[in-house]
Amino acid sequence: MPVSLPLTFDLSSESEFYTQVSAGIQAAQQANCQFLSLGIALPTVDPLMLLAGLMHVSGESEHFYLEQAGEIVAACGAVATSSVQGHQRFGELQRFSEQTLSRLWAIAPAEPRLFCQFSFWDDTHPNWGVLPRWQVIQRLEQVWLTLNCALETNTPHRLWQDWQLVQRALAQILAEPPPCPPPLAIALPPLTEQYGQFIRRVKHALRLLEEGDIEKLVLAAALTLEQPQGFSWLGTLQNLRQQYTNAYIFSVGQKRQQVFLGASPERLVKIADGVLCADALAGSRPRGQTQQEDQSLRNGLYHSPKERYEHQVIVEFLRQTLQRLGMTCEVPAKPRILELSHIQHLQTLIQAPLPEPIHILQVVAALHPTPAVAGYPAARAQHWLRQLEPFNRNGYAAPLGWVTPTGEGEFIVGIRSAHLQGNYAHLLAGAGIVKGSHPEREWQEILWKFQTMISALA
Repeated sequence: MPVSLPLTFDLSSESEFYTQVSAGIQAAQQANCQFLSLGIALPTVDPLMLLAGLMHVSGESEHFYLEQAGEIVAACGAVATSSVQGHQRFGELQRFSEQTLSRLWAIAPAEPRLFCQFSFWDDTHPNWGVLPRWQVIQRLEQVWLTLNCALETNTPHRLWQDWQLVQRALAQILAEPPPCPPPLAIALPPLTEQYGQFIRRVKHALRLLEEGDIEKLVLAAALTLEQPQGFSWLGTLQNLRQQYTNAYIFSVGQKRQQVFLGASPERLVKIADGVLCADALAGSRPRGQTQQEDQSLRNGLYHSPKERYEHQVIVEFLRQTLQRLGMTCEVPAKPRILELSHIQHLQTLIQAPLPEPIHILQVVAALHPTPAVAGYPAARAQHWLRQLEPFNRNGYAAPLGWVTPTGEGEFIVGIRSAHLQGNYAHLLAGAGIVKGSHPEREWQEILWKFQTMISALA
């Protein structure tokens, strides 16, 4: 990706904007680039509120949002998109990202990224990649805004008009920040039918385990909630980011009133500065009502042979998969406890220095689906999931994330999530079944995981 010398803009000076952007367009055309990225540093502003403001003033409904530990990436609109399906979907979107970002001329401090969402199964949508119109990044209290555009359809005058959208969005946010609606306080409805279906599936999985057909199977349960006035994706996202400060808060929307969002504890993979990081996450207990109860549950999780075995399956899968890709993994000897609001997990953080560059989507293709969300061995587990689950997972337990022009990036796993569609919220939650699993306990785990979204819906 060619990058020009750093430039600064005075957004109030139309003549300076025209001068700088015209120079950028000319340089991009001489380099045979197809796209242009303009970047500016912004005053302190909440990227989520800016995203909502840009969506409001521009009429865009497509968006992507990912937040963890104060680092936020948000985007809306689309300059270039690709929608794919089939077993080559990761490779196709890798080629799309490489072709798109290699033909992009960036005026610093732009940090253009391409965003991707996949479905759990390769024969269903969504599987898409997008170079967004607008992109906001917050890192270490600094906020950068990037405008991407196609050179053949944009002029300095059109881009100046787009920058005015930023000013209107900022003014709107500063004058009247959107309120955070309280959670709807939805009570968990009777789940007699779901309970019966899930228990039967768990017993079937236990028979397969005894027969040696599989070593682990992650079975999901589905729950649909209806709200006559509909659900607020922005309000729900605000509640999630307040309640789950140590999770990955995400939201993806491709069509108006269709949003996939959640608070995932699980990163699939991150590549930055020549180092790969991957998370092994499996083994669960609820949080206690008192400090003493919480400590007792934590100890029970950490010392449970069943939970430790389930967790170790994930660790070994990640280690072996990354080794096949030419990496030597650094794996802690023991897992740690990841504490969330309603639930706690065993977690092992794996690192691997990269001997040579590798595109992150190549790693995503090798890892998905991990034993944490499907089972093990992978082929047999996926066969039985198709047989036993009477619903489509769509984006649940599938990768979503972003890619840089150098092939680095970050992808998480879309769990603790919901699909919002009009008046309906469709929730999925899963539990890992191994030898020693008890159907009733696995159902309780499903209910704990449902609570992540139910407590935040607005």
